[in-house]
Amino acid sequence: MNISVNFLKPVTSTLKKYASLVPSVVITLVALLLFPLVMKVGSTVKEKMKESAQKASTIQSLSREVPSKDEPKQIETHMDNFQKELDEIQTLARQGSQRELIRYNIFPEPKDTSSQVYTQYGKEYRRRVEGLIEGVNASDAPSDAEIRAKTGSSRGRTTAVNPLMGGYAPSRRKTALEDDPMVDALCLTRSQEISVYANPSDFTWYDFWQKYDFSGQDQGLEDCWNSQVAYWIFEDVVNTVKKVNGQTDNVLSAPVKRILGVSFNGPVMVGVGSGTRSSSEKKEADRDAPNYVTASLPSKFMASSPTGREGNEDIDVVHFAVSALVENQHVLAFMKELCSEKPHTFREDFKSDGQEKESRHNQITVLQSDLRIIEKKSEEHGLYRYGDKPVVWVDLVCEYLFNRAGYDSIKPNPIKERLEQASDTAASDSKKKKKSGGFNPMMF
Repeated sequence: MNISVNFLKPVTSTLKKYASLVPSVVITLVALLLFPLVMKVGSTVKEKMKESAQKASTIQSLSREVPSKDEPKQIETHMDNFQKELDEIQTLARQGSQRELIRYNIFPEPKDTSSQVYTQYGKEYRRRVEGLIEGVNASDAPSDAEIRAKTGSSRGRTTAVNPLMGGYAPSRRKTALEDDPMVDALCLTRSQEISVYANPSDFTWYDFWQKYDFSGQDQGLEDCWNSQVAYWIFEDVVNTVKKVNGQTDNVLSAPVKRILGVSFNGPVMVGVGSGTRSSSEKKEADRDAPNYVTASLPSKFMASSPTGREGNEDIDVVHFAVSALVENQHVLAFMKELCSEKPHTFREDFKSDGQEKESRHNQITVLQSDLRIIEKKSEEHGLYRYGDKPVVWVDLVCEYLFNRAGYDSIKPNPIKERLEQASDTAASDSKKKKKSGGFNPMMF
């Protein structure tokens, strides 16, 4: 049986006609079939690319923070510098209490036990105080002897204390000497010859050592030590005045006009005569021991210190008063300079033949201040010439810090006992007990 396929001719002819389009159609169909798969794969790739980009950014950021091979060494150098600074601060703290001594080979106790040691110390002490006065180009107003010698007149000194701190000024017969042209000329000349008014007797201990009476080694040693500590503080006060006054060569233009004194056991007393006190009372007044402040030794100036500091195993704290006459506009400069850093020299190990070294210290803090304008023409200032500008009477209570590690090696045992420190003898006994296990033969 013959089957006719003529009905397929249109189809075959169409296929032949569009045969060139078949690959394209096939590709399109394949593409349509693969599109969902491609979209899915593309989304996955996109997420991975995004994740890779984030990782690359993180790696790049971390790469910037990765220390260089030299950084550990730089950090070590930096830490070494920190340690060096700390060591320097500690060294300066110790050296602040390592200062020149009035006389060597006395502290912590002299090998020579004769009273001559203390007599020689006293002479040197007075010479040093006089040197402080000369070094700041200072002198007092003309004395009665000078006035009598140069004018033939006499003018009794006013007996007075510090009226601002609760004192008084006994009245005396008024005199017209202040109006005497010759006296005025003498006083004016003095003010133009010096840079500041000051008298060695304004510094406690100066008069004490003038007629020293030996009363035992312990007392003599304490007197030497206490006056030595006082001298270091006097030195800072005088150097403060010298720095504030600068190159000024006369009182009339000087910022600081007059040093009234330094005291450790109460306010500075000005012009107090010795006639109202017995010789023993005057002796004790001149024996002005530094006011150490500890838990058991209170300040003689205030119930509580603004700093709250007191002596401990690291520091000694001393309170003192200082008074001066200062031009009104220079009061703050005077107080600031008092609390500033100051240079000093010392001998290594506190030995007279020790190597001389230079250092600096900053040990004063002002705790309290009282000011009042003075009346220049009042009797207590009658022989002084301060210039035309307002002058203020400045009373300060200050704190002075000593580093024990710096000077405890020469601190006498009587002073250590007063400060409730272990004395050298006690420390030595303690070491012996520890070494022997605490055995005490007196127990048997």
